Parts: sequence; structure tokens; C-alpha cells
Amino acid sequence: MGFRFDCTAVSYFLILPFLLLLSLSYFDRFKVIQWVRIVCQYLFVIFSTIICIVTINYFAEYHNQFNNFLFLGLYDDQKAVFNTILEDFHPWWNLIAIILSIVIGIFILRYFENKDFIYKQLSKLHFKGNKMITVVVALILFVFSIRGSVNDVPALRKWAGVSSDPFLNKTIINPYRSLIYASEDFNEINILDGKNPYLSDNEFHEIFSKPAVSDYLKKTAQGAMIEKPKQIFLVIMESYDSWPLMDKYAPFKFSTQLSALKNNGTHFNYFLPAADATFDSFGGIVTNVPYMGVNISKIGELHEPFVTSIFSQFKKLGYQTNLFYGGFSSWQNIADFSRYQGVDRFFSATDAGGNSDSGTWGVEDEKLFDLVVAKTDTTKYSLNIILTSSYHAPYTVDVYKKGFPYHSAKDFPEAMKKYYDGSMTMEELGHLWYSDYAIGKFMEKATKKYPTAIYSFTGDHFGRKFPNSRPNLYERSSVGLIMYGKNIPKSYNQTPGSHIDIMPTLIEMIAPKGFEYYSFGTSMYAPQKAMSISYNKIVTKDQLYYLPKEAQVEKIELATMKASQTSNTPLLTDYNKQMGLAWYYTMKGNKIR
Repeated sequence: MGFRFDCTAVSYFLILPFLLLLSLSYFDRFKVIQWVRIVCQYLFVIFSTIICIVTINYFAEYHNQFNNFLFLGLYDDQKAVFNTILEDFHPWWNLIAIILSIVIGIFILRYFENKDFIYKQLSKLHFKGNKMITVVVALILFVFSIRGSVNDVPALRKWAGVSSDPFLNKTIINPYRSLIYASEDFNEINILDGKNPYLSDNEFHEIFSKPAVSDYLKKTAQGAMIEKPKQIFLVIMESYDSWPLMDKYAPFKFSTQLSALKNNGTHFNYFLPAADATFDSFGGIVTNVPYMGVNISKIGELHEPFVTSIFSQFKKLGYQTNLFYGGFSSWQNIADFSRYQGVDRFFSATDAGGNSDSGTWGVEDEKLFDLVVAKTDTTKYSLNIILTSSYHAPYTVDVYKKGFPYHSAKDFPEAMKKYYDGSMTMEELGHLWYSDYAIGKFMEKATKKYPTAIYSFTGDHFGRKFPNSRPNLYERSSVGLIMYGKNIPKSYNQTPGSHIDIMPTLIEMIAPKGFEYYSFGTSMYAPQKAMSISYNKIVTKDQLYYLPKEAQVEKIELATMKASQTSNTPLLTDYNKQMGLAWYYTMKGNKIR
């Protein structure tokens, strides 16, 4: 994996001489080509040496390669930063190391300057079109090199953490790429330029006059509704939205396992995700801070851990907290982020074998669930959050081997063919089916091993895929919440909710009376609950609203699924209050005054 990232870095230094070779060699301008190549060689040696020496020193201090904190120094005392470098980072030794490395690097390149072994081998090729084929092959190899990949998935940070060793995971990406990512992360965090996009300073302080954000989030449990379960499992399913669970689409039989659970448990069907992307929704669930446009995976230790964290609050209830993720720990900084927010144990694809049978970047859901069963102790109280990954491109599970019944639209039940126009491929539908299949396999084992457990299931976001090109607002928004287990009643519940309501629902179900906790959300069983807010969306008992920026508000009547548009909604005030407070807590911290 490190070689793949290094290929991309080297390729950027090669691109100019390579293109000049292709374009100017026809005109016999080899001296120009050679001069440009030598300049690029020297630049590569000089820049690579400097950036490697700097990242070694940075790693020694921050135990990581370049990250967004590198740029926080721009707002610090510049003189103090410079003095610290002079005093603590051995500038003279580093300068000597830089000079020696540059000299050695240039010597190595000059040694190979007049070597012509590759040229001689290529010049021996004598067949029709040999020059054209050589050029085409060179172009193809260069494309592979600059992408760091020979398949459709380029070398990206989210797939870099392939080792079980945290140190190796941090050093797989080279300093060039880590610097680029650091810049992107810093810009993403600070894109709002310190201004609350939902409330002006005057509005914010007029509405929120208490000393701390947490003063507005403190709640007291009303008393346990059920016997305290030994284990709680919360499954966050990749790209799993509500439409496969709707009666309208049930004959497709894409979600037979989850449908059985919802029919024998509680199904909240007026339920929204926190965001439209996996980590943003995951962050909203585990921190209980609504996603409001800022990716909190990059915030790191900028402020204290959120008092609303599901991990810290369940530890107060006596639960060990575990997180199981089907991808690698480097994705969106998920391992360090979760540990900082208080998780006791973190498991990733590395702990389940490293790669899937089909060679993708994570493991199949079945392997992830087997890991959950293997690592969850029957004797301990535990909260286990499971983030799946199989229902996601590049879709490489052999679903037909697993039993997926459809090879083409001709195989669909006759009544369902009218809902399908080819907008989803059989491969995509098969992986949707496989997600449900894996849930069934998991429940077969888990219900026997953990008979008193509570099981909750939700999707991370609308999967951006639908059998046809005409999903309505509800179908392209809702993810649903299913609860199943001992003492969970059979219920079809239309209380409006979202991801930030999961934690308070679980706490109110099991916590003793008087237990204090912090939450932006409200229990789904609260009698006064009439609305829930997520990013750009509001759901009530009757309507679902979509609030696009600088556009008409979309609305759908949930009883009739009749869609319409409106210029505004009185609920926008509530939306801005919640999002404004969430933004402040994320960007500014807990203290208000």
C-alpha cells in the first residue's frame, strides 16, 4: 500500500518530462527533454529530502504525519513557534541530514544518468507498430502509476490502514500525500471562517445565555422501561435506507431478514439519518452532536470529548463499549476519533482477516458479524456498535454464491417489474440483498448466545440508489430504526425521529430513575415528541421537509406521500437553533460565557 502511494508522488515529478518526451522527441529536441528531466530529478531529491526530514520531526512530536494541526501554528505566536523549533528540534543536525541526503540522492541519479539498459531492450523489439504499441503501453503504465492502482479504486487515504499496527498505518501514506490531506482537512474544518452559519452572534447569545452548551443538553431519566439487558447491539448498515422495508417493495424480498425483525419488534418508520455520508451519520450517532456541515472526524483533540458521547454515558451505566467496523482503522480517522470519544475497544477489518475473500478494502459483513460474536463477552454488560461496509462500491461479494435469486429483471415478481427501470444494477441489488442476508446469519448466532440482548438496526444514510429514477422525498430520505429483543414490543411506531434520538431512547429504556445524561435528541418514547431535525431535513408526525440552500422547501405528506413545495416553513427557526448550537459546540467548545 505504501508503494502505491509512493508511485503517485513520483509520478507528479515525472509528468512534465514524460509528456515532453512524448511530444518533442518527434522533433529531435532531446536536449530540452533531458534538461527538463534533470531539473525535475533535482527538485524531486531536494523536496523529498526536506519533506521527509520535516515529517520525521513532526511525527516525533505529534505521533503522526502531517495533519490539520500543522496549520494551527499559523494562528499561534509565530516567534514562539520559531524559537521552539530552534531549541527542541535540533536544526543543525537536521540541516546536516538534509544536505547529506540531497548529495547522496543526486549522486545516485547521476550514476544512472547514462545507463541505457531499458532503451537497448526496447530497441530490440521489431514488429509492426512496435513504436506505437510502446507509447500506448507507457501511457497506460503511467496512468496506473499516477493513480497508484491498476483497478477502478485509486490509492486513497480511507483505504490505507491495512495493518493491525497503528504506527505502520500512520506511515503508509508518504509525506506529500499527508501534507495534501492535512491542507484539505484544515480547510474543511475552517471553511466557515469562524462564523456560525445558522445564527448571528447576537441571535446566538440571546437564545443561549447559560454558561455552557451542556447546560442545554442535560436530561434526567424517567426510570427503566425494561429489565437492564446484558448486551446492546446497534448495527449501522452501510447505505441501507427505508425503501426495501416498505410494504410496497416487500415482494422483491431484498430485506426478508430485517422485515421479520421489524414485524416481531418495534419499527420506527418516520426516521431520518443524521447526514448523507457514512462518517457524518456515524459521528452524529456516537457523539450525539447533530451533523451541521462540518466533518468532526478531523477535529481530533481540538476540544474536550463531547459530554454527549454514547460511549462515555453508557460506561456510567456499567457497560463496556465496543466498536466494530468492516473497513480499516485509517478511514476517516475512525479509530482515533472513537477512542478519543471514549470507546473501550475498537475492532476493524484487520482484526477479521484484513481483506475480504474478493480482495476489496474491507471484509464482508458476515466476517464482521463473526468478529462481533467472537469478541463480545457473554458475562459482561456491553454496548456494541457495528458499522457494516459490504453494500458499497466496488461491490465484489459473490452474491450468487450466497443465494441471490435474480440474474435479470425478468426474474422479478411480475408485480414488481413496474417499479424497476434499470437504475440499479443486479450487482447493486445483490449487495443490498446480501446486507440483509448477513443480518440473518448474525441473528441466528447472536440470539442463541445473547438471549436477553437488545438489537437495534438503522442505515447510515440514503444509499443514493433506487430501483427507478423517481424516488419520492420519503424514499430518498428515511433510513428507519428497528428494535428487537427481549421485552421489545411488537409495534409499528410513527413517532418522528433521527439518529440523535437513538442514544436517549436506549438510555430511557434501561437507566434508573434520576440518571443524568446529556443529549441533543429525545427518546422516541417521549410523549411530547412531535419533531426531529437532521441535516437539511425536518420530520414531524405528518410531514417531511427538505431545506436545500437557497431553494424552495420540499415537503411531503407522510400519510398520502403527496409532494409539494413551499417558500418557507415555521420550523426553520427550530432547525437553526439546533444546528446553531451544534455548530458552536463543535467549533467553539462547551463554554459559552
